[in-house]
Amino acid sequence: MAVISKLNNLVDLAREKSSDRRRTLLREVTDLFFEETPERDSAVSGRFDEVLSALAEQTALEAREELSHRFAGTELAPRGLVLKLAQDAIEVAAPMLTRSSVLSEDDLLSIAEKGGQDHLKAMSRREAVSERLSDTIVRRGDDETVATLISNDGARLSRETFETVSERAETSEILQAPLVRRADTPNDILADLMLTVRNHLRDQIMDRFDSVDPAIIDQAMAVSKARLAARMKHDKSIAEAEKFVRSMAMRKKLDGTLLASLLRQGDHVKCHVAFAEMSGVDYIAAKRALEQESIDPLALICKSAGFDKALFVTLAVLRHNKGEDAFRDARELGKLYDTISEDDAARAIRFWRMRRDMAA
Repeated sequence: MAVISKLNNLVDLAREKSSDRRRTLLREVTDLFFEETPERDSAVSGRFDEVLSALAEQTALEAREELSHRFAGTELAPRGLVLKLAQDAIEVAAPMLTRSSVLSEDDLLSIAEKGGQDHLKAMSRREAVSERLSDTIVRRGDDETVATLISNDGARLSRETFETVSERAETSEILQAPLVRRADTPNDILADLMLTVRNHLRDQIMDRFDSVDPAIIDQAMAVSKARLAARMKHDKSIAEAEKFVRSMAMRKKLDGTLLASLLRQGDHVKCHVAFAEMSGVDYIAAKRALEQESIDPLALICKSAGFDKALFVTLAVLRHNKGEDAFRDARELGKLYDTISEDDAARAIRFWRMRRDMAA
C-alpha cells in the first residue's frame, strides 16, 4: 500500500487553498499515477480516481486541459475522471472525446445526446466511430460536424445514415465532397449525387463508375431511381403535366418558348416534365437541374440535348424567380456554357439517361 500512503501524504499537503498549490498538487498526483500505474478497478485506482476528480474540480481550465491531454492516451486512466473531463468545456473534453479508449460506446452516445457541436465534432474525429454513434452525430450535428464525420475513414455509417447525409447534401455543398470521396459510399448514393454536385466532383464519380462492372452500375441506377421517385412522388400533378406536355408536343409547341413561359408562371411540375421530355432525362433529373443552386447539371443537360445558349441562359436566370435583373448575369452564364464540351456533357448525361430507361 506504499502508493496509497504516498497519495495520502500528497493530499495532506493540500490544506491551503492556493490555486497554484492545487495545480502543483494535481501534477504531482498525476506523476505518481504514471510512475506506479495501478491495475484497473483496484482499490488504488479508485483512490486515484477520487483524488484526481476532486482536485480537477478545484483547478482552473488550463490545468484541467493539461490533465486531459495526459490521461487521454492511457487505457488505465481512472474512469470517473475520464467521464468528468469528457463532459467539461471543449478545451478540456476534446482530448478525451477524440482519443480515450476508456469511454465506452454508451458513454459516447450519452455525451453525444447532450453535447454541443464542438463535442460532437471531437467524437467525429475518433480513430473508430461506431454506426450507432455516427447515427447520433448525423441526427444532432450541423453540416460542418457531419462533414467532419464523413471525412473520417474510421467512421462506420449505416445505410440509413448514408441516405440521410445524401439528402442533406442536396442543399449543402460542404457534405458533397466527403461523400464522393469516401471509399464505401454506395454506388446508388453516388448516382444520386451526380444530379447535385459540381462538375469536378461529378467527374470523380464517373471515374469511379468507369472501373465498376456495368451490371453493378445498372443496379445502382435502378435503386437510385426507385428511392428518389418515392421521395418526390406527385402522382396526380405529374400525370396531369404529362397529358399537357403530350398535347403541346402534338401541337408542335413543345419548345424553349414553352419552357420559359412555364418557369415565369411558376408552373413547375409542367416545366419539369416538359424539360425532361425535351432533354431526354427523367423527371427527377429535370427537377433537380431546374431547382438546385448549382448551375452545372442544368448546363450539362442543355448542352447534351443540343439547346442553344440563349435558351440555357433564359432557363438559368428564370429558374429561381430572380426577375429581369438576373439577365445581367447572362454574359457569364453564356461563357460557362461555351466551356462545356459536347463530349463532357454526353459522358455525364449517359448515366441520367440510363436511369431514365430503368424499370421503375
